[in-house]
Amino acid sequence: MKSRELFKIKLENYRPLLWYGDTVFGRYASIKNLLGSQFGREFANVLAEPSVMDGENGVRYGVWYAENVEEYRSFDKLGPEEQEQAANRLSGILEKVTAFADQLLQSGETSHKQMGEILHLAFRVPGYESIYWGNGQVILVLWGFVSDELSKKSFSLRDALSRFRPQVTPPEPPTKVTPPPVPETGTTCITGDVKEPVVTPPPILEKNKEINKNVEEHEKDIKITDETTTVTKDVKVKKASRWRLWWGKWWKRLLWILLALLLLLLLFFLLNNSRCGGSTGRDETTHILTNPVPGRDQDRSGDRDWQNPVPPVRREQIPETPLPINRDDVRPMPGDTLQRPIVGNRLNVIINRDNTIEEFLEDFNERYADQAQVVYCDTLANLLQVQFATDDIVVWKERLQKLTGVRMVFTEGVFGAEVIPDEPGFKDADESYYFKLIRAFQGWDVTMGREDVVVAVIDNAFDLEHEELKGQCVNPWNIMTNSPDVNTYGGTQRHGTHVASLVVGAINGVGVSGIAPGCKVMPIQVGVEDGSMPTSAIIKGFLYALKQGVQVISISIGSNPREGTDQLPWDVQEQIGQTTFVEEGMFWNELYVYAEECGVLVVECAGNENILTVVDPMKRSDKVLYVGAVGVNAEPAWFSNFGKYVSICAPGMSIYNAIPDNKYDFLQGTSMSTPIVAGAAALLFSLGDDVKFTDVKEALVKTAIPLPGNGVRKQIGNLLQVDKAMAYLQKNNPLLADPCTRKIDSLEQEIERLKKQLNQH
Repeated sequence: MKSRELFKIKLENYRPLLWYGDTVFGRYASIKNLLGSQFGREFANVLAEPSVMDGENGVRYGVWYAENVEEYRSFDKLGPEEQEQAANRLSGILEKVTAFADQLLQSGETSHKQMGEILHLAFRVPGYESIYWGNGQVILVLWGFVSDELSKKSFSLRDALSRFRPQVTPPEPPTKVTPPPVPETGTTCITGDVKEPVVTPPPILEKNKEINKNVEEHEKDIKITDETTTVTKDVKVKKASRWRLWWGKWWKRLLWILLALLLLLLLFFLLNNSRCGGSTGRDETTHILTNPVPGRDQDRSGDRDWQNPVPPVRREQIPETPLPINRDDVRPMPGDTLQRPIVGNRLNVIINRDNTIEEFLEDFNERYADQAQVVYCDTLANLLQVQFATDDIVVWKERLQKLTGVRMVFTEGVFGAEVIPDEPGFKDADESYYFKLIRAFQGWDVTMGREDVVVAVIDNAFDLEHEELKGQCVNPWNIMTNSPDVNTYGGTQRHGTHVASLVVGAINGVGVSGIAPGCKVMPIQVGVEDGSMPTSAIIKGFLYALKQGVQVISISIGSNPREGTDQLPWDVQEQIGQTTFVEEGMFWNELYVYAEECGVLVVECAGNENILTVVDPMKRSDKVLYVGAVGVNAEPAWFSNFGKYVSICAPGMSIYNAIPDNKYDFLQGTSMSTPIVAGAAALLFSLGDDVKFTDVKEALVKTAIPLPGNGVRKQIGNLLQVDKAMAYLQKNNPLLADPCTRKIDSLEQEIERLKKQLNQH
């Protein structure tokens, strides 16, 4: 039977749920086939067929189709008995689908995990208006969409249906067993399997205050844990045990006094030279040496002194690791027409270099200590993050801007990987077509890269055990855990692995290599378990890369504007870029200026929304090499962002390379074209020790070839040509023009190069 229109609504108050940059409702066919094969026809038809269309005056409509339309009625038009029937039927479906989705998420197959994620998102609806009932069957419309109303709380379909279920008397709670008391004694003997108590480091004390407090403490908490019971008991420590060190003759007492004084002097010295948990010579907020790049650090004009921020005096310890993202706190910024996601209860504060963080803290605590708290500090960027209880972010932004030493305040954005998923079964494309399109093989005749050339990749997660990345990585760092523990959250996040392998994937006889296999990559993880990345983590990862002395930074990250942004006129998009997230855009430009002063080339994706790049606050600088995407035949990719800042493009459709668990797959997006350009830049840096980032940038842009029709519809830059860029660089650098002056990467590579030349002749 042919489907007919069941439900139609304007989408101005709703936004679609996204999965890897794609709409969930766009996966309707896959979801229907899966549910039908697993549970039968009723489950296959529980989701109405969606369609989004443009109406008059640019208004977008959503239409949902179903069979036997005349039999269905909306939930609000049902009687009490029918509402209960519909709720019970839908509850049963939800329980089975949710259990099945959870089962898929626990699977070892990546495609199964992805489908589990999609199923969970598909059964999210804005409210009761999404439920239709008829002929003993339930059907959902507006699925895969959520309400855009900021004042409306998140709607839980399962919770909403629970009010229609019969009430069941809860069982009597189990009788509470009181554990035996712990004897009060200075020395406690514990037998059995006991966990060691967690030792929390003491907070940093304020300079010249209360240094002897620890000597006067007389209590501590001891936690005793076994298989069934956890007991916490305040145990008094006998004062006499505190003074056992004084036993002995007078000269022994004198030695102990001198030792104590020496320790106090040492403690005073350390406290006086610490800041925000850091120490002299090393900034622990970024886990990097403060001056690791000889000859690059120099005096700067402007408001930011990156190398020598004013050391603040701290009254309390502030966390040095950015907070993970709580999805319950993510919402659009009020007034943002594009509905880009931000953390609604946090703001980032930049302090002037002429002011200390302590000055800000004193003013902040005096006014708002009972309403908000500082939850993160980075002294290199002079950045603090404030978290507050209410959702009134506009009011809090105004409050913070008036505090002592505040230079700018901007939101904690939620960035995502700029990737468009390819169909899992698509294997028709030539796995190495992009090598040929950019003439990488011809460039390899000159060099395949040097291991002292390092490309930092800032991304969500990495599988460093993959055969393409083993031995190819240096100094990995996880910003979210402040440790080298880089992972993929059980293989659920594959974006970073794919990107890093495109840069330096090894030549090992399997899969496909990276563009610069002889170089190294520095994986910097800034994502949480769902793949999203907060602004503060990206900033910290960026500064970590700079201070490690890398030559190139590759960033395949972008904001997530509302679907339909591409329908806005270009002049409107340009205005949005000039009037929204202004402070954040200014700060990112300052970071890029600092990268230039460090001699580092920043390569960043243009984005995948088919809009102007200026919409994204990270993409408004002429200091960065923004990369667009083309397809197999060098045609502009339909999804690629564009505009005046996009200066080069590279293949970004159906790109085959590594994903976690030693697997390979096709991904597409400007996320893929960006590491291809970053790998090409690494090859150019490998030509000689005196190659400057300005020379590399100029060679890449000036030798790229125009695309047919480029600039008529949108500007995505010219197409990368690796061998021509190398020739340009050698021609304009006398030290590189003579092949005899070229550094030999390795004896084996040099022999292979000579063999190729002999075969060609």
